[in-house]
Amino acid sequence: MLMRATGRGSISSFLKLAVDVAWVVACALLGFIWIIAALAIYSLITGNPTFIDNVGENTFNTPLTLVVWTVMGSILCVGAMIVCAYLRGVFETLVAGDPFVPENARRFGAIAIVLAAMEASAMFVATVIRLIFSAFAPSGQTVAFPFPNINLPIWFAVLTLFVLAQVFREGAAMREEQKMTI
Repeated sequence: MLMRATGRGSISSFLKLAVDVAWVVACALLGFIWIIAALAIYSLITGNPTFIDNVGENTFNTPLTLVVWTVMGSILCVGAMIVCAYLRGVFETLVAGDPFVPENARRFGAIAIVLAAMEASAMFVATVIRLIFSAFAPSGQTVAFPFPNINLPIWFAVLTLFVLAQVFREGAAMREEQKMTI
């Protein structure tokens, strides 16, 4: 039996539920990141080891790795929460059976902007933090300076979302014209 794409009990309602779950997971992950950061700060200040000092390769025994990990994780979690909030609105209109509304065009544009901001921060925030730490590092101590990674599939998705926003804008305008036609 095929499922419907819109309406109650449809694929859209299932995806709306999945987006709600993803939003909760992003909130929990953000809290987890800050708890781990607090434990790492405690360990760095007092010198007392905590359980996170033995987590394999991802040790937070330097302030640099702690700051990069906390800032990047927080940016990505907050971005995921914002994207989920906008997607929830899109799926609500799909469940209602009326996807071509002007709000969806704005939502897709906003999602594209948030994804671009997340990717730009992933490219440059870690580099800027390393640059700041190297400027304030004691003489003789060096900090590796990585070149920002460019993730082409994400930038392609951003462009696709801008196009999709325009498609929904045109679809909403065509629907309004059709309503005015006798």
